[in-house]
Amino acid sequence: MKSIKLCDYIAIVKPSYVYLKLTPNNSIRNNTSNNLAKTIGSLYKTFHQSIKIEHKKLIKLFGKKFVLGSKYSLILNPKVSYYIYIEKKRIEFYFIVPEQSQSIIKEKMTDSWNNVTVQAVNELPGFNEDVTTYQLDYSKEDGLSLAVDKRSNSLLESNLNIVDIMHEGDKVGIFYNFIPTSQRSWLSEYKATITKVRKEQPVDKNKTGIIYLFKLAFSLLSGLVDDVGGFLGDDSRQKYLVRYEKNNASILEQTLRSAINHKVVSNATVTKGKHMVLNIQAIVLSESKDDLHQRNNAIALAQSYDCIGEDNSLRHRKYKGKFHHLDTKIKGAATMKVSVYECGNFLALPGRELLEKHKFIEKVETLETEVPDELLKGVMCLGENTYKGYTQKVYMSTDFDYQMLSLVLIGPNRAGKSKFLANIARDAIEAGECVIIPDYIGSCQLSEEIATTFPRDKVLEIRCDHWDTLQGLGYNEVPRSTTHFIQYKNAKEQSALLMTLVDSINADDANFTAKMGRYFESAALAVFLSNGNIKDVFATLINYKVRKSFIDRIPAEQMENMEEYIDYLHELDNVEKGKVVGTKMHLITGAVDRLQKLKVNAYIETMLKKGTENNIDLVKEMQKNQLIVIKMPQRMFLTDNEKDVYVTYWLTKIWLALQIREEQIQDRRKMTKVNLIIDELYQVNNAEKFLKLKLSQLPKFNLKPIISCHYLNQVKTIREEFRSANASYMLISGCDKKNYDELKSELYPYTEEDLLSLKRFHSLNLMKCNEGYAKFITSLPAPIS
Repeated sequence: MKSIKLCDYIAIVKPSYVYLKLTPNNSIRNNTSNNLAKTIGSLYKTFHQSIKIEHKKLIKLFGKKFVLGSKYSLILNPKVSYYIYIEKKRIEFYFIVPEQSQSIIKEKMTDSWNNVTVQAVNELPGFNEDVTTYQLDYSKEDGLSLAVDKRSNSLLESNLNIVDIMHEGDKVGIFYNFIPTSQRSWLSEYKATITKVRKEQPVDKNKTGIIYLFKLAFSLLSGLVDDVGGFLGDDSRQKYLVRYEKNNASILEQTLRSAINHKVVSNATVTKGKHMVLNIQAIVLSESKDDLHQRNNAIALAQSYDCIGEDNSLRHRKYKGKFHHLDTKIKGAATMKVSVYECGNFLALPGRELLEKHKFIEKVETLETEVPDELLKGVMCLGENTYKGYTQKVYMSTDFDYQMLSLVLIGPNRAGKSKFLANIARDAIEAGECVIIPDYIGSCQLSEEIATTFPRDKVLEIRCDHWDTLQGLGYNEVPRSTTHFIQYKNAKEQSALLMTLVDSINADDANFTAKMGRYFESAALAVFLSNGNIKDVFATLINYKVRKSFIDRIPAEQMENMEEYIDYLHELDNVEKGKVVGTKMHLITGAVDRLQKLKVNAYIETMLKKGTENNIDLVKEMQKNQLIVIKMPQRMFLTDNEKDVYVTYWLTKIWLALQIREEQIQDRRKMTKVNLIIDELYQVNNAEKFLKLKLSQLPKFNLKPIISCHYLNQVKTIREEFRSANASYMLISGCDKKNYDELKSELYPYTEEDLLSLKRFHSLNLMKCNEGYAKFITSLPAPIS
């Protein structure tokens, strides 16, 4: 008969392990780490639960069919280890967990330690073969408990104080081996210890030493005294005890009685019998170039456990064996039965105070939050987000409506705003969109930097400082129409935009009065209905001959619409002896003053004189996939107001072009998305006011405003409108904490400290998406090379 080996029937399956590195953060609390210990304890399986049928065989017996296993596997119980590695300027935290259970353990880690980062690593930092090793063990029986205080982090703090006496090149480590175990015999073992306590019998864990034998002898002698007293009766017993104590109760004996134990035990010991326990082995390791330092570091680290002594305490003794960190049980090391609540002392990570004290500990500087799936794909990249060790790119929402909402970029000088704007401009162009940049900062470095990243055929450059390419001042985008009402409507639109432009000029008087506005609108309507330009509007107001000429040129079919406005224009006539001899200039002083302000700037004066027939048509250009840069270098302007007027003019042209495009195309999905990038909007106050009035309407015309500033209060005119318009925000590292205060409720659970702790070129983001607002941190995209 052929012999069959046992291994052919039963395969022994050893657990495989993975290494996890834990990176703490300021929000770490250790008051629920006992739940992690419970999860570790739950990994224990009985022998029956560990047997798994691998192959089955169908057999017939007594006319019946039975299914029996032909091959089995015995899955050995795993362990979990916690390893703290310490150098003079380096402290790291690792777990060794069974591969098949790592998901549930990682989940429990993140539940126990809020926002901890858990990352798989390939190896653990180690020690050389000459390492000094000590093992820790209970000084008393397992039934008595160490101190348990969920509010305290005293043990880890005591452990980490070792760095104060370490030298450069020294290494120490703490290795906890958590071994799930059966709970079956635990309660009886616990009760036996408590009974000894009540009888004042010694409960030392080491039952072979001289001290233990001395305590045991004293306990027996004390019991004998009680028995003799009981035999003699109450009165005689009392006399006997008094005489005994007088003759024998020396200071040494009283000390011994106290040393045996106390009848009153802590609450942690009282409840220990009710709780799950784990078998734990604890090892401390030390390595140094100096043998004395190596030994002293090991002893100091072992003695740091004195702080958790209560009914029980930990004693240390030399460990002479050698162990491998993947061994389920460390051969030759003491084993303790520790409650899951006692485990809370060992399963600890540094929180805010310890991280502040030991600043060299690698930590997550800011809170990490999960990014909605909606923002993990898209067009405009916000940068990379790291969450629990995983890094992935994050984008602005591509929802058809949300993608048009405003983005507000907040950051100080040299924070990376311009580089970020260059990146998203590139993203937009590559996605088939249009980008418009009115650039009035310095020598237009921003638009120049962005433009160089694209082929020439993808860039439309409007140079406002070149005489040969200077365009006429006017709204040439307005189409010609044969429909009388459309003609009138177009003239009204141009008049309104021109009034906005002129009103942005800071003359000595206040804004247009109602009466002044009436005259100006009347002149503008008469001119625009007759195909005139902006220069003609001012001429119509000032010169009575020009005024009469344009009134006469008003189409007959528009006379009904213009009757009232013509009367207003006649009010300007200075009539003498029945003849018009001039203009009542006092009625249009404000308009004249503004005209003079315009003409102070040579560029604007030249634009007033030029016609608009050769102007670029923004309606057609914004429908193309290209970058449109409107270069207005600072050197063009002598005053901030001149720059403000010029930028306002271009914004009114863009707004008009959007409306005309919408009227022509109508289907929003066929309209090219336009991204309007304005850097440092606060420099142009009236342009900001105009944008505020239109901000909520712009998304309807497929335009996304992207505004940058140093702080929110810098754009105080439009600041509240951003909120109403569901704007998204990026707070770049280095920006003032007042920006956080503005958005405090929306940014929760992020704190002011998270903003102040941002690494350079990182941003705290508040992004509109389908889930409301997503809050997360990203590292800004790398600059375009």
